[in-house]
Amino acid sequence: MVRMLEIFDVRPDPVVPARYRGDSDGGSRRVVDGSQILGQSIVAATKALPGRTVRNAHALFVSAADPDVPLDFTVTPIKAGRSFASATVTVRQESKVRTSCTVLLDTPQPDLVRRDEPAGPPAPGPDEALPADSLPLPGREVRIAGCTDINDPDEIGPPMVDAWLRYDEVPARDDLHRAVLAHFTGHLGISTALRPHPGLGTAQAHHTLSTAPMGIAVTFHDPVKWDGWLRYHHEATFVGAGSAHIRGQISTGSGRLIASFTQDAMIRAFESGPVTDIASAARL
Repeated sequence: MVRMLEIFDVRPDPVVPARYRGDSDGGSRRVVDGSQILGQSIVAATKALPGRTVRNAHALFVSAADPDVPLDFTVTPIKAGRSFASATVTVRQESKVRTSCTVLLDTPQPDLVRRDEPAGPPAPGPDEALPADSLPLPGREVRIAGCTDINDPDEIGPPMVDAWLRYDEVPARDDLHRAVLAHFTGHLGISTALRPHPGLGTAQAHHTLSTAPMGIAVTFHDPVKWDGWLRYHHEATFVGAGSAHIRGQISTGSGRLIASFTQDAMIRAFESGPVTDIASAARL
């Protein structure tokens, strides 16, 4: 977890204002998770516009990123008022645009009214959920309710998935809280979309299926604080025309809603064989 927090915590450029640099952890794949870049963009925007917190961030992953090449984040303010501020974060590798992110920031206010009930049916708690060994990351534990292997093409169920996450370390800073929450929003959307369809699963991704998150939007509902388990509720509301739309919510173990998200993803058959490198992925 320490390594991932270091990756989220992008570094200011010593020469160019409002520009930051970050590294990546591609794991076993030769491509950077879009949700990692989303988390880094949230931290970059917070550093460029201090005194405010990120309320909403919407990233489009326009080109695959190479985990061996540093990422440059340029924050361009659109408007910075007394309460709200907005900015674009353009993410490049060696002058090539990889991701574009729009960020809304504000100064949190006292409640006028509040309702923060998570949507969806009640889910089995983490003690009843099954370990997700296919989603490894040092420093976190993932369990999925009612599913033995979320990637298995023979694991059939409704287009809804509830995942429970627990981190060994919860970061102290608010911007890193938000980056950590955003990171997992891209991990189970496509699996959720494929789950009702026999013979299709994310174990086939990059082999016989061409899949990728193309855009993620996350909205944070203050206060973004937790300890213990987090519940990520996913629901695929549309699958077709080579794409899928997934909506989700993040709540604490006690049931307090702290964030909502959507994902738009690509799900297609390969036309000429599987993607094996960054150059091929970038052409999709």
